[in-house]
Amino acid sequence: MAAQITSEPSLATLTRIRRVKGRPRDCYEVIFVDQHDQLVVGLTEWYRLWKEQGPAGTRTTYLTCLLPFFTFLAEQGIPWNTSPDLLRPALMAFHRDWLKCLIHPGKEREGVEITPTRDTPLRDSTLRVMRAALRDFYQVMKDARLYAFPNPLSSETLLRLKQMHQRTVANAGAREHAGIRGESRMHARRQPTAFLRYPKAQQWEPDVRKELADVREGIHKVLDALLDSADLGLREKAILALLRNTGARLHEIVLMTVGGYRNEGVAGQAQVIDKGSAGRTSKTIYFAHNPQVQQNLTTYLEQIRPRDDQEQRQRFMDVSSSEPLFLSERGTPYSVKDFYYHWYKHYPPLQALCPERFSPHDIRHLFITDFLILLRRECGAGSVRFDAERYQREREAFAHTIMGWRGTRTIDLYDHSRDSEHTLEVLARLQHGYAQRRYAPEVSEVAATLPTPEEITRLDAEERPSSESREIVWLHDAETLAWVQKLQSQTRQDC
Repeated sequence: MAAQITSEPSLATLTRIRRVKGRPRDCYEVIFVDQHDQLVVGLTEWYRLWKEQGPAGTRTTYLTCLLPFFTFLAEQGIPWNTSPDLLRPALMAFHRDWLKCLIHPGKEREGVEITPTRDTPLRDSTLRVMRAALRDFYQVMKDARLYAFPNPLSSETLLRLKQMHQRTVANAGAREHAGIRGESRMHARRQPTAFLRYPKAQQWEPDVRKELADVREGIHKVLDALLDSADLGLREKAILALLRNTGARLHEIVLMTVGGYRNEGVAGQAQVIDKGSAGRTSKTIYFAHNPQVQQNLTTYLEQIRPRDDQEQRQRFMDVSSSEPLFLSERGTPYSVKDFYYHWYKHYPPLQALCPERFSPHDIRHLFITDFLILLRRECGAGSVRFDAERYQREREAFAHTIMGWRGTRTIDLYDHSRDSEHTLEVLARLQHGYAQRRYAPEVSEVAATLPTPEEITRLDAEERPSSESREIVWLHDAETLAWVQKLQSQTRQDC
């Protein structure tokens, strides 16, 4: 998301705020000055405060979206720290006059809805990130007691209504899996509280084409070639191996800390900074069963990292837990941008191995798809003994434990895409038959090739252990035993 926004030219044309680099040992690494050469105090303070709150990439993205609004405030002579009653008209004027959006009253008669037009210079996704950046700015300043009013991007009325509604939900304190809450937590979170609201984003879905067998095989060929390449560095090989075997996001791997890798001495696991965790290590990744991953990491930590360490520490145990695991050649923390430099250098010559272009983030999708395919096979997919309940249960455990998703919506999307993949495979077989002048068989012909119910019963009996090989012992209390005997007597009477 950050790369898309920072590369959008329209934001740069709306910005006339300059950055002045601070002097060494200053508490402000960057100072912002508006078009009138006046210090932008709020933006400078927010930039300093945000350094301790999360990834630098998020701060850069939010800053890019904040600069046009602060340019607008400076041009109109409106203080950034004025009351919401004065800031909200400025927000609407900014969207109407500078971004060429339409303003509509909210359906709840509280807040406004922003609708982009053909003249709006920004994409819909950038508008939503801009709202998030503005809301984050005032929340950070409010928490630091530098803004004396409620967050102007949030509606106090809608917040109170949401709180009142949550108090009326039955069993509101129960866990989601208990099944006794009067309303799911997902539904409760979706109740609007924002003063500015944009059209809902289109639901994301995985690319079905990249889940087809030939594309998955091609991606694995490219990854194998990269991992076997003598030109790719050990650091990039370690990151690629982790991406492939854990399904983690690229920034989660690249920004891993030494303490997260040590993970309190638990081998084959690491703690990473999950998306939306505000910079906290709250997600576990697992790589214990592929020795190549640990071998790549160990080789990097023993041979490459000491060379890049600015303090020339040769023993990994001497490095503090808060330091980054991966370092650049300059000894600075390795970044996603650094990884992409090596990716675009070594990936293009191997594109012919895969019928589709893919990115490092697609490796995460590949991991999820491969896992679901294997899980279906483990649960008996394609046979009469497919255990749908087990598949559903283990699929949700995978979503929560391995991927770190709070809900099941995302894993549902991947399962739906698996159905689409099967549909495309059937279409491919149909078209292949057309090419050879073979046409789809009649239903009766297909049924003739399927096993009969008697054959299915016989096959199940052959695979099922005989009653002599195992003894089933039923243990009932007196009440249950009486109930069973009553049912048996009723069955005999009916017969």
